[in-house]
Amino acid sequence: MEISIQSTSALAKQLGLSRWTVSRALNGHAGIRKETANRVREAARQFGFSPSILARGLRSGRTDLVGVCVPDLEDYFLTSKISRLQQAVHASGLHAMLHITDGTLEGERWALERFAAMYCSAVVLIASGLESADPSFAGLRASGVGVVSIDPRHTGQHVVVSTDRAHAMKEAIRWCHMAGHRRVATAGIDPRSTYGRQRIRGIRRGCQECGWTFDQDVLQFVAHDSKGDFSDGAYFASEFLRCCEAPFPPVIALNDRVAVGMIQALRGAGVRVPVDVSVIGYDNADFSAYSDPPLTTIDPRVDILIRRAVAHLLPANGESEPKRILVRPQIIFRQSTADTSDRRQRP
Repeated sequence: MEISIQSTSALAKQLGLSRWTVSRALNGHAGIRKETANRVREAARQFGFSPSILARGLRSGRTDLVGVCVPDLEDYFLTSKISRLQQAVHASGLHAMLHITDGTLEGERWALERFAAMYCSAVVLIASGLESADPSFAGLRASGVGVVSIDPRHTGQHVVVSTDRAHAMKEAIRWCHMAGHRRVATAGIDPRSTYGRQRIRGIRRGCQECGWTFDQDVLQFVAHDSKGDFSDGAYFASEFLRCCEAPFPPVIALNDRVAVGMIQALRGAGVRVPVDVSVIGYDNADFSAYSDPPLTTIDPRVDILIRRAVAHLLPANGESEPKRILVRPQIIFRQSTADTSDRRQRP
């Protein structure tokens, strides 16, 4: 006769263990011997039993689910964040539940309502467009749900973990200055976007520290319908060559895809990288080290960003008061940039 297991109590009776022991073993809690935990999980697999997360939430008022809300999956760098976030959440003993919105504020609000209805313990929003005073956040806080925003487009009344894009751009300008350059071009950094404004602010700071004049020494190439892809890099390369003459200023690109697309187009026009022009990307994408030449890029240090976000997921693990955490990127130097200071000092 085939045994049917429909509850944690039934599984505990079958194994001759307490319901408490079985429950903790299934949920990965500490305090259970490894051999016992393995025995319980193996029995659950054999009997095809999986405890109801929602039923547990109804009893305790909270599940081990973490709601993750993202605007889309088109952005290469965004998928990298999600992958690392899922791994970090799982390592903390929780389970990530992903919701992809339609890119609207109403879509985000709907996702937060669903997370609350499913008794999520915490919520993570990536690139959220919601204002800090949005009622959706107040409802979550009132329910004791931890809220962490990663790189939001607005400041929040909860824990916010962001990439310090302004610092990254300031450091890029300082390198350009130290390498002997006195001008710089940007490709795809749109001052109309939140992240673009953050980068422009850093470029302005860098110019001020180096004695440059932003309006005269920074050439900005922006496309209204840019998606930040390789083809956009080719377009920016054509605009760059149309407006600039040798000696060319270095280029700081929106991301690594734009940078690689630009390098290939420049090469096709007979312009050598880095002999004639230096190119700096952003994201430290997996392919950047294998481009031709290997791409100098700005690493936003996603692992640190995600670790700090997950460390503040649950109110018990961190402060319930609003807090902003900035993670400083670093420049990874490869072969797409060259120091020209020595050459410029020669007769």
